[in-house]
Amino acid sequence: MKILAIDTSTIAASAAIVDEYKLHGEIFTDYKLKHSEKLLIIIDSLLKNLRMDIHDIDYFAVSQGPGSFTGLRIALATIKGFAIVENKPIITVSTLDTLAYSVMYFNGIICPILDAQRSQLYSALYKFQDNKLENLQKENVFLFSDLINILNTQNGNVLFLGDACIKYYNQFKDKMKSKAHIANTNVLMPRASYAALAALEKLKAGDLQNHYTAMPNYLRVAQAEENLSNKRHRE
Repeated sequence: MKILAIDTSTIAASAAIVDEYKLHGEIFTDYKLKHSEKLLIIIDSLLKNLRMDIHDIDYFAVSQGPGSFTGLRIALATIKGFAIVENKPIITVSTLDTLAYSVMYFNGIICPILDAQRSQLYSALYKFQDNKLENLQKENVFLFSDLINILNTQNGNVLFLGDACIKYYNQFKDKMKSKAHIANTNVLMPRASYAALAALEKLKAGDLQNHYTAMPNYLRVAQAEENLSNKRHRE
């Protein structure tokens, strides 16, 4: 049983192939090329390096968001194309879950933060109990001040990771002092290997999608849609 997982929810892009026993391989990039230019090249290189073919894949997994709207659409379109051609199931996972799985041995509160623009953050709170991911705060769009208030109700150290760390971590540290910590650079951004780990848990639970039902999770409407809605209300 093999899973091909991809993540293009941020500026980083990655693809990984796993089974229930091990990670077979992963390619991760974090440089400013369009996902449409590099994703298929990454997948093709990964398959060739592992002497595998797309027909060898049993399940296709993808980070469905939140994250970059364009990145999410590219990832879903790519995975849906494979799933249609191969007639195989899709497993969708939260980008925030993906980040949390990458630091599963942290003994404290895990707080992934993704830049939602407009001074907002996509975030959720997690803790690992007996090697199981426990959700403490449902994923949502937060103002920095609101997220700080929520974190101040939690006990223990907090580990931040995600693309918003560069922009916001010092502000969190200023408000939370020694309670705030930042993840190592190798797991700061979402990686497909951890999306695959989250997908394995969903597979065990029988939580599968197909090319009709797999959808991006934006958590909010795009700015253009919001502007159009506001214009209609004014009219």
